[in-house]
Parts: sequence; C-alpha cells; structure tokens
Amino acid sequence: MELILDEFIHEHLLPGFTPYFIYRIIVGKQDVGTCVFRLGSDSEHEYDGHIAYTIDEAYRGRGYAYQACLLLKEKIRKEGYDHVIITCDPENLPSKKTILKLGGQYQGTKPVPKALKKFFTPDEKVKEIYIWEVKS
Repeated sequence: MELILDEFIHEHLLPGFTPYFIYRIIVGKQDVGTCVFRLGSDSEHEYDGHIAYTIDEAYRGRGYAYQACLLLKEKIRKEGYDHVIITCDPENLPSKKTILKLGGQYQGTKPVPKALKKFFTPDEKVKEIYIWEVKS
C-alpha cells in the first residue's frame, strides 16, 4: 500500500477551513480510497478531526483505513505534530474500530455546535473525539 499526494489545499480556503493534504490510497495499482490530513490546532479540528478517510465500498473491511493512517503517521510527525484528533459518528463502527486499533484515546462525545453544522451532513449531530499519539 502507498499514499500518493493528490493535492495540497492551502490557498483561497473558505472561512473556518485550514490547509489540508488529500492522499489517494493505492493498493497494488488499485485506487481504493482517500485519506485527508488537515493542518491546524486541536480546537480547530475538535469536531472534524485532523484525519479523515474514505474507503471505496468494494474495498471496505480489509484494514485499508488503518494501514493508510499508519503510513500517514510519518507525514504527520514531519509537520510537527505529536498527536492528532480523529473523530467519528457514534454509529460508524468500522471507523471507531480503526481509531481504537490505532490506539486512539477516547476524549468524549459532543454534539456538533450549531455554528459548525453547515460543515457537516444533517445526520452528523454528534461526534466521538479521540486523540491519536503519533510521537513514536
């Protein structure tokens, strides 16, 4: 597996957005999903997290999100982070499983603030918040 940088978005950002990297997740020669790493502080990413991943439906259940995060770890450290926030919806058991397998430490479950709801789908009302230590 490898992560291929698809794009670094850092100019003309919408208010409330921070610069972010979009990586394609490649297994063999197959594109199986994406992984996003958002720069910024913990408070800026308390609800959306520094990391987001999406695995195409045909490739789910194979641990690709977990493996992609492990590959992303060195890139995160090079950006000066010793930890990042990863969030998920309480009902998203595959994502929660990935976060826990990474060693994510549960920080709590919080409702998405009204001011931030425009950045989330209508179904995303609550987020579980985890800290992933990446220093080692």
